[in-house]
Amino acid sequence: MVNFFRLLDSERHIVFCPTNFVADTYIGCPHGCWYCYGPASRRRGFERSFGEFRQFKLRLTERDIEKIGLAFADGNVGSLCVKKQKELVAQALKRRFPLRIGSVSEPLGLPLERKHRHTYKIIEKLGEHRYPYIVCTKSPLVATPEYVSLIKSTNGVVQVSLISTNEQLLQHIESRPGGQTPSASSRLKALKKLADEGVWTTCRIQPMIPGVTEGGMEDLIFALAEAGVNHVIVEFMRIPQSHARDMSAKFKIILEKYCQAGGIIHDDLRKYDYNLYAFYKSFEDYEFAGGHLFFSKREKARLMPRFADIVRKANKEFAAKMTFASGDEETQYLNFTENCCGIDQLPGYSGYSTCTIQTMLKIAKNKGKVTLADMKRYYSPNMSKFEQVWKKKGKKGRYFIENRVFKMRAEVKDNEIEYAYDETYVPS
Repeated sequence: MVNFFRLLDSERHIVFCPTNFVADTYIGCPHGCWYCYGPASRRRGFERSFGEFRQFKLRLTERDIEKIGLAFADGNVGSLCVKKQKELVAQALKRRFPLRIGSVSEPLGLPLERKHRHTYKIIEKLGEHRYPYIVCTKSPLVATPEYVSLIKSTNGVVQVSLISTNEQLLQHIESRPGGQTPSASSRLKALKKLADEGVWTTCRIQPMIPGVTEGGMEDLIFALAEAGVNHVIVEFMRIPQSHARDMSAKFKIILEKYCQAGGIIHDDLRKYDYNLYAFYKSFEDYEFAGGHLFFSKREKARLMPRFADIVRKANKEFAAKMTFASGDEETQYLNFTENCCGIDQLPGYSGYSTCTIQTMLKIAKNKGKVTLADMKRYYSPNMSKFEQVWKKKGKKGRYFIENRVFKMRAEVKDNEIEYAYDETYVPS
């Protein structure tokens, strides 16, 4: 039996991600995005890991699909998840925690989905039990009549990943020998088709690559508003620590070729010879955390509000109501919604994790502070880990949470940790 259901249970996911109940219908990915952090989990060297990850393979059997369908019905996960998560996954199913399909694999990738239709069959099972779900994809297959009809009939949510409207740039950073990731125009058309059909749509601008896609954000966000997209998520690129130098070396070659072909890169990155690793580390407040190199906090504090403002401008231009959320925990105070995937706006999708930083920010802003007792009133798929992170000391003598989140400053009173709302606080 396959391990299908997963709760992403890193410290970062438990505290910051409200939709960390995930599943993958296939193994690997047919796309060739050189910014992908998925191959880093293999830890076998950059080239080998990337090569293995691009071997797009079947994950499920027909019997697995039947067992998965039964789990939606009765919550009996059997061996559909790792043993240590069995009880937590069963609770998530009982609560109807929305399932995010496509965590580290393309659920609608060709040729496998067209031939085997495993994701289609899983959605059918979800629909039989009116179970809430989100499909995360780059594939325009999601907007073909058969899939649109199925998703509409099952009240599904679709998230399409698109980081730029610049086709020339995407041909360099999302291409690979022997393959091609779908064009920006095809993904925009897919989003428009879905929106026109009444399917709730999100664009994941993940990653936003400083110095590379940064300048094209207004063009992209305006195109999304014009297409009728409901929600947009922006998250800065994080570089896997195990592959940081090799990934950056590959990017350097790609960006040099892009510029030779007439492409434009921001001067700040050009000063570091197109090397993202060197560029990230040039800022005093870069950080290694959870196995990744994160971009400057102060730069995020400068740029992310601009992206939120672009969404407001685009809404005004197209009489739209597109909502915005930061996929970076530091700047989630900017979110227009109470869930960074925006699904708090939808009926039937309320079973997600609410014991997260967004709830902390809301309580602290209203009361001036938030306590662990406040947070324990909310649902977490792993409350014991949440408590551990709440109390965890981070770098520079700060607590883990205040080290990662803007406007949340830790205070210790009577040996209890509280987090106070501080409008000026940006951890350095």
